[in-house]
Amino acid sequence: MESAVKYIIDFLLNGNTQLSSHVGYTANAAEFATYSVVIAPSGFFDSGTYGTAATEPQLPLKELDGTPILFGAPEITRKGDTIVIQADIVASTFFLLARYEEFIHPADNRDAHGRYMGKNSLPCRANFINRPIVDEYSNLLLKCLSDAGCTVSFPPAAYKNIYLTHDVDFLTNYRHLRGFLGGIKRNILSISGLRRVVKSVFKLENDTAYTFPWILEQDSKVIGAQSVFFLKSAVAQASSDYPNYNLKGKDFKNLVQLLKVNKCQFGLHSSYYSANHLEYIELEKQKLEQCLGMTITANRWHFLRTLQPSDYKELLSAGITDDFTLGYADVAGFRLGTSRAVRWINPENLEVTDLTLHPLTAMDCTFSNQEYMNLTENEAFEKIIELLNQIKKHNGEVVLLWHNTVFSKIDGGYHKSLYTNIIKELAK
Repeated sequence: MESAVKYIIDFLLNGNTQLSSHVGYTANAAEFATYSVVIAPSGFFDSGTYGTAATEPQLPLKELDGTPILFGAPEITRKGDTIVIQADIVASTFFLLARYEEFIHPADNRDAHGRYMGKNSLPCRANFINRPIVDEYSNLLLKCLSDAGCTVSFPPAAYKNIYLTHDVDFLTNYRHLRGFLGGIKRNILSISGLRRVVKSVFKLENDTAYTFPWILEQDSKVIGAQSVFFLKSAVAQASSDYPNYNLKGKDFKNLVQLLKVNKCQFGLHSSYYSANHLEYIELEKQKLEQCLGMTITANRWHFLRTLQPSDYKELLSAGITDDFTLGYADVAGFRLGTSRAVRWINPENLEVTDLTLHPLTAMDCTFSNQEYMNLTENEAFEKIIELLNQIKKHNGEVVLLWHNTVFSKIDGGYHKSLYTNIIKELAK
């Protein structure tokens, strides 16, 4: 537990780790004078309590200076020269960063794909899904340290990193036999549709899914942003992993060359199947590395299908150092309670690992799908701006996921226009 608590305190210090010795996490009043600020434990980590229903926050949540508190009392007191935060912001932070809610409810609140549902999660039920309250805890701690006389550096209001990520579920729509025949069938009564399908066979750029040149043009407008493309390499497949694309084929090689020329990063888009058969992640990673001729260290699960917090052990075993999966599919917002990259803490044993989690800010279909948020373009843009403002305020990182297929003029809906406006906003 000690290493997890130390990491959480350092995370809350947000770059002020030189002050870690000034912060205590103890209920022993005799030790208070040792520290400038003490965070009072709530008993969350106690043996016989941890992992039980007793550790679930009770709604409605109490608030401290407007910030929801999961555990402890919403009070700040003094004992001598020491400021005592009675709210257990260490346990509250751990609960969110470690996906503890999902850990103690391994089979509950799941959708048809086995994913934990955002709309029934604590962040939604307690109405803080749009706020990175862990980052608010960080500001609270820094302010208390400043009030205690410590020299504190507050982070600037700016994006720390911007990741414009794209999952390549479909490399092309019609340039393979199954897709071509399906396209013919669907467009049998449409002359323009038939022409579109046939034209794609003769030129890669004519395929409606091949929107990559346009994506790269848009992404390049955001100075300092990193474009990341997650590629499939399924070894064994579930039906939701289809269609497969040929990693040794000409179309794939052309795409890889285009992305390399534009200095994009690559990641593994681990399969739907692998979420239930974790041993396949390493095989998929090796297959993709062989085809690309490079080491792959980033991952995102297909369908955002991260099923249990403990599954991340397999990513570490496979050599993955950075994961970009963690957002809810059905609701946009801060699933981990933070806008900042954070090391994965295994809730099974409280081990702080070397795997970095990059919280997913938003995904295209989360806004537009009827079974998810079902927003209009204006509503989706307003929601994105709300989240971006929070990230900027807390010096967090932006992680957007827009698939190449949603930029098609044929079946992309409003996403081409929406993405264009988001890029304009980020490029300001």
